[in-house]
Amino acid sequence: MATPGEDPLRLRRREQADARRRRRRRDAAFWSVIAIAVVAAVAWAVNPGWSLRGPSGESTAQAVVTAPTGGSDAPGPATTSPVTTSTPAPITTSTPAIDTHERDHGLKASGTPARAKVTVPVLMYHRVAPPSTATNDVSYNLTVSPAQFRQQMKWLRANGYTAISQAELFRAIEDGAKLPPKPVVITFDDGYVDAIKDVLPVLQPMGWPATFFIITSRIGERAFLDAKQLRRLSGAGMDIGSHTVDHLELPSLDDASRAQQLTQSRATLEKLLGHPVRWFCYPAGRNDSASAASVAKAGYLLGYTTEGGSVLRADSLTQLPRVRVSGGQSLDSFAASVKAASAAS
Repeated sequence: MATPGEDPLRLRRREQADARRRRRRRDAAFWSVIAIAVVAAVAWAVNPGWSLRGPSGESTAQAVVTAPTGGSDAPGPATTSPVTTSTPAPITTSTPAIDTHERDHGLKASGTPARAKVTVPVLMYHRVAPPSTATNDVSYNLTVSPAQFRQQMKWLRANGYTAISQAELFRAIEDGAKLPPKPVVITFDDGYVDAIKDVLPVLQPMGWPATFFIITSRIGERAFLDAKQLRRLSGAGMDIGSHTVDHLELPSLDDASRAQQLTQSRATLEKLLGHPVRWFCYPAGRNDSASAASVAKAGYLLGYTTEGGSVLRADSLTQLPRVRVSGGQSLDSFAASVKAASAAS
């Protein structure tokens, strides 16, 4: 603003200086936006599964996930001899692991369980994703759509069922702890990233836990959960279990390789999560007596197969059956299988 009697030349120079300052501020804001965009592009190029996610869990960018094309229950081709194992890259994080599972401490097999058996349907899922992600009949069978999953969970709650944790199930068998009238356990094999996008938003508002069995060499790979997402699941009260290091079928391994697959995967998860990991799932469900003994020796308290059934026996806690939930299964079929499993004895 000019002052009375001010020299016109001085006024013009001051106005030009003000204009230059305004341009510099605009330029600084513009290049800040460009810098943020470049950082985001580089992060996406390095890790295609990366997403912009706020602390409350809302997503502003989501990776496109494609379904693996492996056979059986495996997320890759079946292993043939000779067997080779991989050593996963160390998982580094600037955020220290926080113990969110006090319920998992002090759990110990006594050798004299309070109950000989319990009847609890352990529901077996793999992927919760649109059917279009399936690339063949096997992956279609392993893929339940998000809409189906929501309907199934809604049906369970409406019909009086309650999801329980692995620790609750173990204490019911080992210590005789009381279970709710219609207990179920919800499990997911392989550790797909759908757990964050399509499973957690359904279960967390219900206060229901589920178990995610993780192939530790695939943490952070495309379509699989990364370290941050695993900690988020654990912090939300979900159980995390081992699915070995490399998804190798245990009966095909020698003693040393089998022990390595079991102990290394457990150690990786415990370091990442900051609490005990005592739950295991056999890759492709393959198991035998030697594998079951190795699972127990490695420190796991419960181990799951893909064999059908819902009667969980204390004398075979590392070879437990489950109830398969298949892609394309109608709600009536799902309801009938759960009802039948709950009535088994």
